[in-house]
Amino acid sequence: MKYTGGQAVAAHLVNEGVTHMFGIPGHGNTALLDAFVEVQDKITVLPAMHEQGASHMADGFFRSSGTIAACCVTIGPGATNTLTGVATAFADSMPQLLITGGVHTYMVGRGILQEINRTHDAAFPRMAEPVVKRWWQPSSLQQFPLMLDQAFRSMREGRRGPVLLDIPQDLQAEEAELELIAPQAHPTAPPRGDAESIERAAQLLLSAERPVIVAGGGVIAAGASAQMVALAEHLGVPVTVSFMGKGAIAEDHVLYAEPCGDMGSSSGNAMTREADVVLAIGCKFSDRIASSYKDGVTFDSRSTQFIQIDIDPFEIGRNYPVKVGIIGDAASVLADLLTAVTEHRAEPVDLAGLDRLTRLQQLKAQWYEHLAPMRTTDRTPMTISRVLVEARKVLPRNGILVTDSSNPQNQAYNEFPVYGPGTHITAGGFSGIGFAIPAAIGAKLGAPETPVLCLCGDGSFLQTGQELAVAAMLDLPVVFLIVNNGGWEAIKNLQLNLFGADREMISGFRYANGNPYQADLTAFARSLGVQAERVEDPRAVGPALRRAFASGKPTVVEALVARDYPYSGQHPTGWWDITVPAYLGEQRTAYETKRGF
Repeated sequence: MKYTGGQAVAAHLVNEGVTHMFGIPGHGNTALLDAFVEVQDKITVLPAMHEQGASHMADGFFRSSGTIAACCVTIGPGATNTLTGVATAFADSMPQLLITGGVHTYMVGRGILQEINRTHDAAFPRMAEPVVKRWWQPSSLQQFPLMLDQAFRSMREGRRGPVLLDIPQDLQAEEAELELIAPQAHPTAPPRGDAESIERAAQLLLSAERPVIVAGGGVIAAGASAQMVALAEHLGVPVTVSFMGKGAIAEDHVLYAEPCGDMGSSSGNAMTREADVVLAIGCKFSDRIASSYKDGVTFDSRSTQFIQIDIDPFEIGRNYPVKVGIIGDAASVLADLLTAVTEHRAEPVDLAGLDRLTRLQQLKAQWYEHLAPMRTTDRTPMTISRVLVEARKVLPRNGILVTDSSNPQNQAYNEFPVYGPGTHITAGGFSGIGFAIPAAIGAKLGAPETPVLCLCGDGSFLQTGQELAVAAMLDLPVVFLIVNNGGWEAIKNLQLNLFGADREMISGFRYANGNPYQADLTAFARSLGVQAERVEDPRAVGPALRRAFASGKPTVVEALVARDYPYSGQHPTGWWDITVPAYLGEQRTAYETKRGF
């Protein structure tokens, strides 16, 4: 058939099952967008207010639906504005098709408007290269069929991630006879693990006295939660989770140990610290999950043997030495591992008779007791902990929680239980502030029948809150719960812990005269066409959220919360090695002593 470049892109996206594309129009992508006019019945093209928001929307859409979404923006600043969103998707291994307008093939190197060319001509892809799996910058229409086919294969195969198509403006509009490649021409099967390694892992688990499973995002990506839980139940193994693994096991399951890591629970960290065998599945052992690799805090490589399952060979043994490494898809490897285990021990263990589970329940009870004062208090300004308690009562069990970076993310990790894969969406590895609002919009579009609750702080809101305009235009029933404490209080907590009292620097919002500044986010939301209400009493949070969900409208509930971080200095759980402790010996020792290490 005869296609323009834009039409070829649109037609291939239709063939691949893409249903949504997010973006902002500009002079550099006009012909691309025009091609989608012809496929409006198959692909919904939606606006964002900022290109970062468009990328986060595409990301959230995939995380809730499992369907790849596209992001289409113009040349120059339109393209560069996407990079935080694309990097977030890359860090969390989320596929996303980024399509940017590019320099005309016959004007490359002239320094036309918005060309990045001081060191290399048409160089935007070089900026994106570290955060995409692959990029293409075609020079002729004849390259389009193979480029498009390879782009989708690259996003899906192995460790998933975003890709970039930087399409010159003339090729978007130029026309040629092309034969597009059908998606089914290149089927891929998930890689299975090595049988010998699986048998060794089975033997190691069967001989373990204190085994623990660490579920990472790879469990959810592979759809392997059922297989993981079946293995855990058969052997009686406690399960802890990373930020990206949260939801891999229902948090009311008897084997759930609560999260581990620097912001994890005392129970989760005790289980991993005392383990003789750790089975890590789709978990890269980031510093946040491994307490910056300080032995004896979260993990102890001196006394623990590690089994690591990952689809990416690069991750196996990168941060901890492995006894058994298995390269493969988590679902198929876990299925084979369960088969190997049952061949040696056909009957599942009696969970009621396991000493390690008795200890686990005691540790969890102690952790809940520690959390209780801040979760039950009626104090005002209210605590984020109490807000989370009230929100959990309202969000249905299958509802989706979307969180941002900083305190809302950290406290929800511990204090907002979720019960299934895909019900917890967060910016994990890149932890970018500003993720939650646009990602929640994308998540709701990807799962229109599922209630979606967005949880973020005022700092995050002030970065991407303008995307509420999209929710208003679409009349999209997302509930945005904004905990407003007048600053970047998670960072202030770090500053005070690391450097001492009165060492805060620009983390608390203040007027020039020193008085605290707290934005009126309710008024801002209303100005964008979204209904909103502000609550100051913790007992009002639940009723406000119920009204919001019942309205079927996009709604902001702004909760005024305490500026102070409630657990500062009270209960050390993990360790995060940053800034001063990493470099200055005496201050590092003092900090470790203060934290109980």
